[in-house]
Amino acid sequence: MSLASRLENARQQLSAASQLHLLNFYDSLTESEQAKLLKHIERVDWPALPAIVKDALAQRSEAKNSNTELEADDFRPIPPDACGGRSYTAPEEVARLRDIGLEAVADGRVGVILLAGGQATRLGVRYPKGLYEVGLPSGKSLFQLHAEKAVRVQAMAEQRFPGRAGGGIVWYIMTSEATQAGTVKFFEQHNYFGLRRENVVFFKQFTFPCVGLDGRVLLADRHRIQSSPDGNGGLYRAFRERGCLEHVRQRGLTCLQIFGVDNILTRVADPDFIGFCLDKRAEMGAKIVEKTSPLERVGVVTLGSDGAYRVVEYSEISASAASRADPAFPDRLLLRAGNICQHFLTADGLAKACQPEYETRMRYHAAVKRVPYCDPDTGSLIDSPPAENAIKLEKFVFDVFPFAGPKFVVWEVPRESEFSPLKNGPSASSECPNTCRRDLLALHSTWLSASDTFQAFLQQNSKTDASSTEVEVSPLLSYSGEDLANRSDWQEQVRSGGITFHSTDTSSS
Repeated sequence: MSLASRLENARQQLSAASQLHLLNFYDSLTESEQAKLLKHIERVDWPALPAIVKDALAQRSEAKNSNTELEADDFRPIPPDACGGRSYTAPEEVARLRDIGLEAVADGRVGVILLAGGQATRLGVRYPKGLYEVGLPSGKSLFQLHAEKAVRVQAMAEQRFPGRAGGGIVWYIMTSEATQAGTVKFFEQHNYFGLRRENVVFFKQFTFPCVGLDGRVLLADRHRIQSSPDGNGGLYRAFRERGCLEHVRQRGLTCLQIFGVDNILTRVADPDFIGFCLDKRAEMGAKIVEKTSPLERVGVVTLGSDGAYRVVEYSEISASAASRADPAFPDRLLLRAGNICQHFLTADGLAKACQPEYETRMRYHAAVKRVPYCDPDTGSLIDSPPAENAIKLEKFVFDVFPFAGPKFVVWEVPRESEFSPLKNGPSASSECPNTCRRDLLALHSTWLSASDTFQAFLQQNSKTDASSTEVEVSPLLSYSGEDLANRSDWQEQVRSGGITFHSTDTSSS
């Protein structure tokens, strides 16, 4: 199609959507720039945009002006038969559930979806967050830690169910325009960290235009629309349109775990969680931690009065509702099921969520931000707006939960062993590199404290006081503390990288 024909089509669509200002500089552009602008315009669903923008502006107005508080009657306790967790499940029952999960892995029926579209800009760098190293003795990145956990689970499954024909855990890694190239290169440089190359599938999420507070789509410059990633809920459209859903069918997967890259303690392809969900015949599930403070900035898994499960974001909960006690357990919060972005979906549940009729039912969430833009009247670039000037629109991965109906479960986990996210820079006091490093090493210390042989080895081989020695356990050696208590090959584990030491005694040379 000629540029003239494409321009006419664009003009008609933009006129209907009240966005003609995007063509203000078209005549002054080079032919190459004109083609780029038209390509940007053609990527947008302009007939759907006005309603989305109207809803986003309404959300902003409600957030500014509403004094409404959530009422206790709006929520029901999650039914006991939909809840599980290692801390209150008999060990023999946990072992049974783990076997269900490991058998699914051994049969090649398990996949994972890693949400890795974010850059580490809050951490002071401009590369994919999965490349970030929090300062562990081993120097491992988030990507490496997560990948090695999956490799370990595969080994555990093969040991428990020898001779099965499964092809390993299939990895789907969702990147963004900003992180795709760097992520792929990093995995290639490190030989996929022991994962099978044919089991790793990279796919990019889509973007959505940034909208000014006046409802007009922003320009990044005279020939580009300003846009941002469409949120981790953009997974479902991208999964369908990038061919991943068909790949799931071809590989014969029956269930998948979704997780974010930033939680250093994530149990990747967790056989306990997967086994629990499969045993309950759930279509979707979520891991949770109990909120310890009403002000904790974490969404909450809830069961609404309409019988649908959903996640209520912390920003959507009033202070009084967040502080409300559970009538049945007065010392615990009513809204206490903290969401940690670790979800389970059957392949059928994922296929349903990926269908356009379901995906379009997921509401865009509006976040008001300072966004650089090109003035549509003068063409001047405004790199640092003096105030919040735009709305970024995104969907959330958990917005599919209501589609599961009653086929939904939650698996509660201890915070200290499974939740330590990396969200803030090194100077922060929480959810930062220091706390991630601290929490992972503390967990490994707990694992090793039960091993008399290791404690004796540590006393004999530490160059300083053993209490000043930090020890990191490789995921390839132990997934969740198993197989450590009675080992005697600690010297070999040091040589092979199974364990790594770091002395915190600054007086030692």
